Amino acid sequence: MAGREAFELFGEAADLYHLRRPRYPVALFNRLAEFAELGDGDTVLEVGTGTGIATQELIRRGLLVTGLDPSPEMAAVAQVRLGQTGRLRVVTSSFEGWVPDRVDFAAVISAQAWHWVDPEVRYRKAAGVLAPGGWLALIWNRSTGGDAEVRAGLDAVYSRLAPELAGLPPGELDLDRREEIAASGLFQQPRLERFGFEVRYGARSYAELMATQSDHRRLPASRRRQLLAAIEEEIDSAGGSYRVTWESRLYLARRLGSPQAFP
Repeated sequence: MAGREAFELFGEAADLYHLRRPRYPVALFNRLAEFAELGDGDTVLEVGTGTGIATQELIRRGLLVTGLDPSPEMAAVAQVRLGQTGRLRVVTSSFEGWVPDRVDFAAVISAQAWHWVDPEVRYRKAAGVLAPGGWLALIWNRSTGGDAEVRAGLDAVYSRLAPELAGLPPGELDLDRREEIAASGLFQQPRLERFGFEVRYGARSYAELMATQSDHRRLPASRRRQLLAAIEEEIDSAGGSYRVTWESRLYLARRLGSPQAFP
């Protein structure tokens, strides 16, 4: 990516990221454990542990997690929150730069981070560290809408103060990842599971959520402060809260072939 690396963008807002990013539905992790047949004591690799939002759900199911994150700030939050469980080992590294110390993980899991991994590396390396029959599980939360009147007011704010972001949902592009997983030739036909939920935000909490988005963090600091203040003011003027609908997406694909080493 141009400019600052992703880990810098998120690292400087690590505590706010953990506070405001939406959680994932419990049903999603139940489905993941069911399909991938993951249970107590199974070892998984998490790519992009962040502050441990998804990691916590993995640990609750008895999994032993090796978590990778290139941001020291994000990794530190996860370590403080979850390291004492004895089920999380945090490695401060990108997936691309990480030297595997085992190639028999039951699953490679990535929540809200896979799009940051080099597309020339991600599927090949994931397949290379999985045990035969191991699973790839990719997770994203996507905003699917919100209160129409509040949204219209916010659109006007963006058009005025950040036109390059106007009309766009924040964060990762809205793509169906099944085709690219299948195109790697390393996994069985992937399946996509969807889980809907909603969150009602106060004016300050929604502005703080936007402050954790990579496209907002790329803005010059003065413009970002002005934009966030205007977002908060707009929601306050519309009654003080904003209901947002979300969809959690879970992609599941089983590794093909015999064991293979990653160079």
